[in-house]
Amino acid sequence: MSLTAPAPVLPHATPYGHLSEYDSALDHRLHAASPGPCADQMALPLTWEVAPGIPAVPPAPRHLRLVGKIDEPAPGDPAAEVPAASWVARMARAVAEVGSGDRPAGQLTRWVERRQLQKLAARGAAFAHHPSTRAARPTVSATRGIQQVRAIRICPVSPGIVETSAVLVGSGRGRAVAMRFEFVAERWLMTAFSLG
Repeated sequence: MSLTAPAPVLPHATPYGHLSEYDSALDHRLHAASPGPCADQMALPLTWEVAPGIPAVPPAPRHLRLVGKIDEPAPGDPAAEVPAASWVARMARAVAEVGSGDRPAGQLTRWVERRQLQKLAARGAAFAHHPSTRAARPTVSATRGIQQVRAIRICPVSPGIVETSAVLVGSGRGRAVAMRFEFVAERWLMTAFSLG
């Protein structure tokens, strides 16, 4: 029994000669086998319904806004920009001071929505008139000068809407301030807040 090595198979060796001839023959056979668009096949619908009259993807309720997808803003649009971190820090400090009764709410009229300003002013008045804070306060508030902004976070939600948070540190404990700003009438307006 003699052992002989099998003949090497060349990568371009096919019954049609070279590989390019094989590819073109295969393409020709595939095109000949497919008859093209036939009359029995209909186009697939791009939208479909679960049942007649019920869409597969329900529309968003009118009272809610979709904010998951951020549309590309136009270049140069002021609403596409986010407020400066230094401005957000000053607003956080001012909001905390109004909320603790150290600053009059009227100073924030231009930057805070009316309902939110009323809520903030009521909180500041309640805080200032509480017996535990009235006895401890000197005539000049010590907390106003000591509060410093330690951290700022700015998160764009969609064009013209930004959610921010800040950490304020004073003589007592640290406080958190969360604010939502919307670009309205060529300025950033605080539309929601939370004080910690």
